[in-house]
Amino acid sequence: MTPTAPPACAAASPATATRPKPAASPRGGPAPTGETLRDATGDSTRRDVVVVLMAGGFGTRFWPLGTADQPKQFLTALAGRSLYRQAAERARAIVPWDRILVMTNAAHVGLVLEQTPEVPEANVIGEPMRRDTAAAVILAALVAERRFPGSILVTTPADHLVSNLDAFCRTVAAAVARARLGGLGTIGIRPTYPATGFGYLRLARRPAEAEPVRVLEFVEKPDAPRAARFVASGEYLWNAGMFIWKAGTLLEAARQLLPDVSAALEPLAESAGSPAFAERARQAFQSLRAISVDYGIMEKARDVWSVPATFDWSDVGGWLAASDLLPADADGNCVRGSVLLDAATGNIVVAGASRPVLVVGVKDCVIVEGPGGILVCDKSHAECIKPLVEKILAYK
Repeated sequence: MTPTAPPACAAASPATATRPKPAASPRGGPAPTGETLRDATGDSTRRDVVVVLMAGGFGTRFWPLGTADQPKQFLTALAGRSLYRQAAERARAIVPWDRILVMTNAAHVGLVLEQTPEVPEANVIGEPMRRDTAAAVILAALVAERRFPGSILVTTPADHLVSNLDAFCRTVAAAVARARLGGLGTIGIRPTYPATGFGYLRLARRPAEAEPVRVLEFVEKPDAPRAARFVASGEYLWNAGMFIWKAGTLLEAARQLLPDVSAALEPLAESAGSPAFAERARQAFQSLRAISVDYGIMEKARDVWSVPATFDWSDVGGWLAASDLLPADADGNCVRGSVLLDAATGNIVVAGASRPVLVVGVKDCVIVEGPGGILVCDKSHAECIKPLVEKILAYK
């Protein structure tokens, strides 16, 4: 697929930018066997690794199908297997199920256990309230270091699409090997347009395939002119939100750069997975400021490195990315459910379970019925719906 330029509103606001579609869609893909990383790099690659799935988002860009009760990562209506389930199966290709930790909102613990019954219940950590990603990754590192001392964490979002599992495992293996030497690592994606909603990594030199390279500068969410300069220079990668580090290295950086957050969370590691955790976590999280790991740690850390991705990837940032999940007909329409089309081209149409949708004589529209309501918009405005959805949710 050829990445499309973002709409005008995307350049104006980091919250509405999306990453491009991958070159090939996984369409769900086969479930991994759990042997790929070991076969490619030897048993030693997995001996000290723990995968952390970040599954706490309350995304609004897939409204009205995605809601607060069932956000994007847990939706099964589009691809059969949810993005979360796919992420969990990729994690299983790296480590056994009992070495997977899931960070999610407390309200979604049930969804996690339902979609991945293989993950031990004690490994599902429910955050009582939203405090951005720094709190989640620090708490995950505390729990991992207590249960699996000396572990290396592969921390990855649970709502992205990744194709080519072998390439994914090779990239992760290279990052894990580098993490054993220290520092804070991330996986980089070569940018294809000047997105303002993602972190950029300026590398010390142009890397070879899957080669770890020192990051000279980490810039989170630049404005549009700076983003354009970054892309034109060829010296920057996008940060894909996938981090690799020793748990101890991350905790050391957190104690130095976010001492208040670290201090509030350290007592929680002992009770994680127990009945006492919920109340202790509620008290601890109430005192925390909301800050991302990007702003709070990565931009300030001295030893940051990146491995360029060798796999196809999409963050599935909104309805335009639905074509990565749904097959297209001869007229370029991507549909799900009971949909009848006539003289319609290039549309994305998702029908609800209770009634059909008839689409006649329109092109390049997004038409979706879901639990949250009904969305009808031109594709050129599909990435601009977030503030409007937030207004709708505020009225409820």
